Amino acid sequence: MKLWPAFSFLTASLFFSTFSSAHSGHDHSDVAEVTVSNAQVREFLPASKASVAYLTITNPSEHATVLTKAELDGLGRVEIHQHTHVDGMMKMEQVLSLKIDGHSSVEFKPGGYHLMVFEPEEQLKAGQERKLTLYFNDGNRVFTQAKVVSLQEMSEQASQKSKGHSHH
Repeated sequence: MKLWPAFSFLTASLFFSTFSSAHSGHDHSDVAEVTVSNAQVREFLPASKASVAYLTITNPSEHATVLTKAELDGLGRVEIHQHTHVDGMMKMEQVLSLKIDGHSSVEFKPGGYHLMVFEPEEQLKAGQERKLTLYFNDGNRVFTQAKVVSLQEMSEQASQKSKGHSHH
């Protein structure tokens, strides 16, 4: 039994030295991290092969960053898309990368940028959360939770937002 305190001290020392050395060698003080907020993915509608996800990406750093890929747990494929107006028609197209300037945000919303999600491994149900991973061209990844919402809930949020804006 006399060995137990020494063993405990040795185990604790190894844990903390491993933890501190794993985190040494780089300085976080000058790095402004990209953040994600309001991430939501809509439940798949009956017989639908695709759904949509919205979020806001904020880049507080001095330098631009480029989003190159997104993954959502439980979905086989996620693509970055945008709506554009071409010859008076609204067109949706896949975007292979999206530049986010320094000190700016990009809101993924209806009629603009959004994530198209495909191939659910299991049914998405309102109230669930799924891990969303965003990949950037500099090797950074950002992880967040995307809330699964119903079409009705998403529609109600959109109408509340539009009521809050005045149109001239």
